[in-house]
Amino acid sequence: MRPFVPILARILHAVALALWLGGLVAIGALVAPTAFHVTRTAPAFAGNLPLQNAVAGGIVGGSLHLFTFVCYACGVLLLLANALLLPHTPHRWAVAGMVVTALLLGSALYLGLYLTPTMDAAQARGEMLVFDHLHHLYEQVSSVVQLPLLLLLALFAALRDTLPRV
Repeated sequence: MRPFVPILARILHAVALALWLGGLVAIGALVAPTAFHVTRTAPAFAGNLPLQNAVAGGIVGGSLHLFTFVCYACGVLLLLANALLLPHTPHRWAVAGMVVTALLLGSALYLGLYLTPTMDAAQARGEMLVFDHLHHLYEQVSSVVQLPLLLLLALFAALRDTLPRV
């Protein structure tokens, strides 16, 4: 029964990492460009740039709102998986994974609990310069902070699972 815990923990870790990384890439590389392409080329939206932006932005924004909760769940699963692996793997890689996961979860909480509501409020007030600035910041945190941390977490998991225990 003992090998069951590390196997389950590795499965949880792999699934959570795949969901977070895959979701980040899918929304940024698939959903956003598709939403804006469809609204720009659909006859129903022809010549109405504000409507095109509102519909495409609503699709992407709605996807990001839902994805925020996926990130929270993935962060908790990643922390749990690393905690379960502490007695079964090289300690330093499991701890490093927990630290990187905490940074990821912190960035997700920042995006979901502070930045997104602030962006939504600016948009509701019609303050589009503020919204654009915050939107750029959101993109930076997602691509410049979260993406490298997710890749680093994948590297730590590979090292944790392949290097001999010291």
